[in-house]
Amino acid sequence: MTAVKGVDLTIEPGETLALVGESGCGKTVLCKSLMGFLCARGEAKANRMEFLGQDLRNLSERQRAAYRGTGIAMIPQDPMMSLDPVVPVGEQIAEAVRIARARRGASADATNTALSEAPSEGAKLSAAPALSAEEEAARLMEQVGIDGGKTRYNQRPYQFSGGMRQRVVIAIALATKPRLLLADEPTTALDEQTQGEILQLIRDVQKSTGAGMLFITHDLHLVEDMAQRVAIMRSGKLVEEGPVKQVFAYPQNPYTEQLLGYLDYHRHRGHDHRAPAASDEVVLSVEHLEKRFGDHRVLRDFSLDAKAGEIVGIIGPSGCGKSTLTRCIMDIEPVDGGTISVPCGRDRVQMIFQDSQDAFNSMMTVREIIAEPLRIRRKESRDKIEEKVFSVMEEVGLDDHLADRRPGQLSGGQRQRAAIARAIITDPALIIADEPLTGLDVTAQAKIVHLLRELVTTRGLSLLLIAHDRPMVEHVSSRIIEMG
Repeated sequence: MTAVKGVDLTIEPGETLALVGESGCGKTVLCKSLMGFLCARGEAKANRMEFLGQDLRNLSERQRAAYRGTGIAMIPQDPMMSLDPVVPVGEQIAEAVRIARARRGASADATNTALSEAPSEGAKLSAAPALSAEEEAARLMEQVGIDGGKTRYNQRPYQFSGGMRQRVVIAIALATKPRLLLADEPTTALDEQTQGEILQLIRDVQKSTGAGMLFITHDLHLVEDMAQRVAIMRSGKLVEEGPVKQVFAYPQNPYTEQLLGYLDYHRHRGHDHRAPAASDEVVLSVEHLEKRFGDHRVLRDFSLDAKAGEIVGIIGPSGCGKSTLTRCIMDIEPVDGGTISVPCGRDRVQMIFQDSQDAFNSMMTVREIIAEPLRIRRKESRDKIEEKVFSVMEEVGLDDHLADRRPGQLSGGQRQRAAIARAIITDPALIIADEPLTGLDVTAQAKIVHLLRELVTTRGLSLLLIAHDRPMVEHVSSRIIEMG
């Protein structure tokens, strides 16, 4: 299988090239090829792969690794998967500093020696001792906006928010003093405010270092803010490339034109799926809800109700209590005050989780995953359950041939459709969708949000749509509740 085919890219110092395309088109594979991070079965072939005048194809693995430690750095999509969960974040940054210094063949002592041999102004610099790896790590933490000194230095990744973890991996990338940054979906799953802070940080880093950057994203509205040029990728090939303003204003490829159509959601244009509530029947009532974790109050005097046939959008920044609210409604977390009433019965409430990859049992097939809620109830025969499985698969747009695949063999959009099928197979009155669009490209997002709208209309159920993507939520919701 060829994941990337005949791609030609050039990035100048200080320039940002955005690489845009749907999930599975080869963006991350291209990034890993440049870094030399392909799996054992992966092979990258090119007529030329040049970095600062050096053809990387002619280097041994050890020599190429030196470039990763001295010039090319990658900001990964999922920092939690990239960070060691048991090692303090400060020490992980310090380790990157040590590796980068070792690969340059220059220790702190060698740096001092070089400075002492330099004339005039350089001689003055030699009086200042080189920072230790730990001191340099602390400096990098401060540079990327992680305050708290020694306390935060010794904390583990799970003690950091998503935005703060992203700052940690940026600090690790900075430790190499890169000339080329590969930013692979660096703001996926971050709320709008945190996303803006991280993007500004990346811009500041690039400006201060003069590094070129390959900015990989599926979010077209970010391209206008981040890049000078854009390349559109589909099925492993580049279908269009040029200055951002030119490509966005005068797309030459039909696929580019299709993708740009989804920008209307973020510009508050285009068709609108919002509709008034279809019924006065209340399926969920939350009154004056209070929830604390120790001395920290997460929810204060929170109230809402949801009626049959409507979509209630709930938006807000990370840490505002959105997920805590869902856990309280699902009776996973006890409440400290207020009431939650589910007139239809809690057995008619279902969840669609943010990360279906983690929510599913990786050893089960799609048909087993979708059927599981009915099997737990033990009210229907095996044949009847099997019939319902294929019925809901068809309803959510999953082909029959996917029934015997496992979650890891599905695309992100397919997994989310399987999660929706699992939720509706019990004929719920209320579905709580917790960030169901996170990590999906803009095309898949639009298809999933339209599917949810259609299910609400045809089934008359109620949907709590929790997300940080305001334009997409506004596009489909009957009304919006903003948490802060």
